[in-house]
Amino acid sequence: MKIVEPMRASAMVVETGEDGDLTRTAPAASETEEDISDITHPRKYCGCFLGNEVAIGYNILGIGRGSEFVSNIYLAGSLIYLACKESGGVDPITDECDDSNLTVHGGMKPSSLISNIAMISGLLSAFLMPVFCAILDYTNHRKLMGIVSMMILAAIRCTQIATIESTWFAMAILQALAGFIYHVQNVSCYAYLPELAREVGQDRMNNHTAVFTQTQFGSQAVLMIVVTGISFGLSLSTVQTAMVSQTGVFLWCVVFFPWGWKCLPARPARHDLKDGQWLITAGFVQNWKTAKAIWTKHRKGLKWYFLALIFAEASVSTITNVSIIYLTDVVKLSITQIGILFLLALLGSIPGSMLGSIITHKTNPNTSWKLSLIFFMITSVIGAFSFDDMKAPKELSYIWGTSLGILLGWFISTESLFFSMCLPRGQEAEMAGFFVFCTQILTWVPALIFTVLVQSNVQQKYGIISTSLGFLIALLFLSCTGTWDEILAEAGHSNKSVPVRDDVNQVDASDDTPTSEDGTDKCGTAL
Repeated sequence: MKIVEPMRASAMVVETGEDGDLTRTAPAASETEEDISDITHPRKYCGCFLGNEVAIGYNILGIGRGSEFVSNIYLAGSLIYLACKESGGVDPITDECDDSNLTVHGGMKPSSLISNIAMISGLLSAFLMPVFCAILDYTNHRKLMGIVSMMILAAIRCTQIATIESTWFAMAILQALAGFIYHVQNVSCYAYLPELAREVGQDRMNNHTAVFTQTQFGSQAVLMIVVTGISFGLSLSTVQTAMVSQTGVFLWCVVFFPWGWKCLPARPARHDLKDGQWLITAGFVQNWKTAKAIWTKHRKGLKWYFLALIFAEASVSTITNVSIIYLTDVVKLSITQIGILFLLALLGSIPGSMLGSIITHKTNPNTSWKLSLIFFMITSVIGAFSFDDMKAPKELSYIWGTSLGILLGWFISTESLFFSMCLPRGQEAEMAGFFVFCTQILTWVPALIFTVLVQSNVQQKYGIISTSLGFLIALLFLSCTGTWDEILAEAGHSNKSVPVRDDVNQVDASDDTPTSEDGTDKCGTAL
């Protein structure tokens, strides 16, 4: 999600023609040029991201979005336990799920509950995300959509605090809805990244994406430390621990989401609806035109990137969800131990993003991303066999989780950098929507395969292995790209940083940064 410094009065902007051509250019009239002065104008800040409000706001929103991962971990454990209890599979002495092969609600096994939730969430995103992408592209409601989705997420997390025996199935349905709303929130945020990347260039954006990843995962680690500490200190049950986690996630949402969206500026519509065109269908039509244009006009990088993205994201998102089932049923970890494992994974993601940044500097985003896919696939398969066939001590699962966390940090930061640098100028909002659509279009497939395998009494290790096949397919697609210089040239980018300013402390006396009466800027930072 990176780009170069925006040109001004004499700039050329990219338009989408009737045939979906993304590369056709036309002179940009100065009176209609998009106002991004809030990005390029010097800001009076403490020095974070050189005072860039978009970078600061996106980074803060990452803290709020990161809490959703914590919610999934503990709530998943609670839902599996409650489903198992309803089916009669909980041992009355140990109060643990002793038989996950019993069924509830029409023959569904408790062990397939989480993969079913992931499948439903993925299907909702695949079919409905184009509508929300159209809102980004054809209206000026990008920021409003982010704010509304944030409010819905906070309301769901507040409601899920009451997840108990009599409400667990309704909460599972809400969880599937929350997964979809989370992606609406993501697409609202991602649309800002290409604009930011065009301003700062590849090198600086490489550092920014590493910081974004470290901040998001670091905040997740802090929240997990709090939840795990409370659970361990008070000897809470699985259900009680989930209640504590949902309370923490709700507080995270109401603090960091409003703060982040306060920093991010509103954006105008990038395209106008044509006569007879409906907003509800415009996203599907635009996705089709975008896909055709990418396929025919961007053969060096963007085409192969999106194809790889579809399969890589399907594997990453699914393995994160189904690993909770695997760790509960096969490795026999308690909810507290699972929390510790994912805490180690989150802590590992911080050096992982740094590792990815270093490797990217020494190679390029394409090579670095391919290496992360290779190691992700190998590590997933090793973990699947180690705790089943070889019956490794379950404490070794902590090493496995840490390794996955390192690779996840590397994967996410490099994926974001690749995306930003291979985009054509003028398609930021449209491509951000297409990006999220691609990340969700097949996420339901690995979840469905895992569910079918579990329902058919196939060992779960094969379900874990099946989810990692997307990495191999993505690797094959990335092998078809051109060189990195060719990818940049095709997108009209430079691989050099073109910072808007070198010293954040050099503030022009004419600075018109909007301030409030208490002497702070609109993000609440003291001037």
